[in-house]
Amino acid sequence: MLSKYKYHLWLHLIILIWGFTGVIGKELGLLETTAVTIVFYRMLVGLISLFIVLQTLKHKIQITKKGLFATLGTGLIIAAHWITFFKAIQLSNISLALVFLSTTALFTSFIEPIILKRKYDFKESLMGITIIIGIAIIANTSSDYYLAMILALISALGAALFSVINGKLVREHDPKSITIFEMLGGFIGVAIFFSLTGELNTETLTIDMEQFGHLFILGSICTAFAFLVGVELSKHLPIFTMNITINLEPIYAVILGLLFYPKTEVMPAGFYLGATIILATIFVNAILKRRKT
Repeated sequence: MLSKYKYHLWLHLIILIWGFTGVIGKELGLLETTAVTIVFYRMLVGLISLFIVLQTLKHKIQITKKGLFATLGTGLIIAAHWITFFKAIQLSNISLALVFLSTTALFTSFIEPIILKRKYDFKESLMGITIIIGIAIIANTSSDYYLAMILALISALGAALFSVINGKLVREHDPKSITIFEMLGGFIGVAIFFSLTGELNTETLTIDMEQFGHLFILGSICTAFAFLVGVELSKHLPIFTMNITINLEPIYAVILGLLFYPKTEVMPAGFYLGATIILATIFVNAILKRRKT
């Protein structure tokens, strides 16, 4: 029985791992690790882990010159997405950051027609209005977290942007090679940021063993491992199944947050009402897209 649904179980495990990144980000914040430092090491560990695995599997890493510049640039977007995401968690909590990150679907609906040159579906405007209502309800009951909300929305915009770009890149290039160069681009981008701000020094980048342990899990398990398994699952599961199940990530993250940090993760009733509106809208939109297809 279980063998029949083994790929579905693996998908839920990966989504749970993605949701766990919020817990690690929160813990690193409590250990006074800045969001930029987290992303610097996440991309470094992710890059090294992916390279070692692909070399072990004797997978050829190759990309065209045009693809190289595109992936390195996309890596910068991913870095910005992660920095704003972890900063949002540090300024608020896991629940709020992940619920706002789920608005990626809204931003994607506006970005896709521009980059992929497809016709805009005006039904998605209704989705946007409904999500905005949910955001307004949360903002009204969680006024202490305005900056975190803005950062989480910026993170969602970044996630939508690099997802659509990747959707275009995978048509021409190997997904594993794309990710390697995106990790490299993001790592170089964060290193340059540190250099420009004068923070590229041993004091900023020095971490203790506890921080290293969290960052190693974040880079190897939550990034490299999750990506490789995700790519493999895409060969065995329908895209619709993948997309609608991935929408469970904020729900898993909220549950994990409540389990690990019950004192800081409990939110006002208005938050859960707004979150329900946002998540329900995203699920309904995914189903409607499936029927249209």
